[in-house]
Amino acid sequence: MMLKHIKASSIRWQIAASAIVPVILVAFLLILTQPLTLYQPESLSYARATALKIEMVTEQVRAADTPEQLAGLLAIVSDTGLRLEEVPTTELTPDPTQPIPRNDPRQLVRNNLPDSITTSFRNDTSTGTLRNVLVVDTGDGRAIAFLPPPAPAAPWITEKQINLTLKVMVVILPILLVSLYAASTITAPLLKFAAAAETLRPDEGPDRPFDEDGAAEIHTLAKSLNDMRSRVRSMIEDRTRMLRAISHDLRTPLTRLRLRAERSNQPELKASFLADIAALSDMIDDSLIYLSKEMGAEKLLNTDLPSLLETVCADFKDMGYDVKYSGPERFAYHCKPRWLARAVTNLVENSTKFAHQITVTLSAFQGRSVRISVQDDGPGLPAELRSRVLEPFFKVDTARTSSDRTGFGLGLSIVDDIVRAHGGSTELLNASPHGLIVHIDLPAEDASSIFTMPQLKSDAARATA
Repeated sequence: MMLKHIKASSIRWQIAASAIVPVILVAFLLILTQPLTLYQPESLSYARATALKIEMVTEQVRAADTPEQLAGLLAIVSDTGLRLEEVPTTELTPDPTQPIPRNDPRQLVRNNLPDSITTSFRNDTSTGTLRNVLVVDTGDGRAIAFLPPPAPAAPWITEKQINLTLKVMVVILPILLVSLYAASTITAPLLKFAAAAETLRPDEGPDRPFDEDGAAEIHTLAKSLNDMRSRVRSMIEDRTRMLRAISHDLRTPLTRLRLRAERSNQPELKASFLADIAALSDMIDDSLIYLSKEMGAEKLLNTDLPSLLETVCADFKDMGYDVKYSGPERFAYHCKPRWLARAVTNLVENSTKFAHQITVTLSAFQGRSVRISVQDDGPGLPAELRSRVLEPFFKVDTARTSSDRTGFGLGLSIVDDIVRAHGGSTELLNASPHGLIVHIDLPAEDASSIFTMPQLKSDAARATA
């Protein structure tokens, strides 16, 4: 409950808490870990172990009643690696001729012996058998000279460095956790917003796609975005209803006009009337198609693209246009066939207004990506207008536009929408020496069978076969 309350608090307070809490944790943990020694170096373990062994031997020497027991004890201890011998108690007097360095093994061992044990450092014993020994008073009028084994090599990192490193890790870990929590709490909702905005469509999807939870500012932002989306969707729906109603209501007077024009006894006037009525009807059809929601509902089907494109070309041939197909005889592709045929039809129809010869080409590539090209021998388009003609309601006043051509400028926009709905792209290029080429590039599909490149065959080649 408390965590939920923190997440719902203001970002200002979350940022302040993220800055203050680590400082408090650092101070608190430094206080707790200050007296701790978290690591014991190898040399210190060696000194303690040797000191414990010397202390134990000292106790056993005190317990030895006869010289034979003492000799046997010394022999046993020597076999363990700790060399020793009995020396006179006069050896307990320190040898002032040579100072003992702090890192001397004898000094390390001496620092770990109890204060109640009397010791001294000697460079030589009276017997001369051992050198650089630690002489220990056994407390019964005897003294034992010990030669500690060499200390192990010094570690590459000191005790202070290790302890400091461990303390810093103890401090940094909670700071890191607090920082990660703060980052996720503050940035996670924003990343969700970005992801939702990437896939958001103004007229599709849930009414309120942005989660209205998290910090107070995030909640306010999400609510504002959801409200804005509702207003945009309402505006789009109102505009769509209005345009559909207008387009639908215009069909009735157009039908009456067509019937009256058909009864006209003046051929020239009749042809002009019918041409204008056909232009208005085409404009209405384009607007209804552009506003249609049926494209998303059509299912993807495994379609023979050559048959689809040949059908489009044949329809225009029947109307007297010089339109031909070039490409493979058979090639199956997963698409929305009715709408893809509409896109190619729009391109060919646009070319028939400005050109005499049109070629529709299908190119299939390894990996099952597809390119459909519509090329004409018309005047082409300036480079600065090739992207703008794909925008809805945009019409150019160039060589590709004549005064007797009318329309809303939706034909190429509908093509681009259909291609993008298939995950593809549309590109317009000028042909050489003149003309326009429109490339429709469709992405590769997931094919379960092995792909084989189809045999390309033009209309002329098929006609001679």
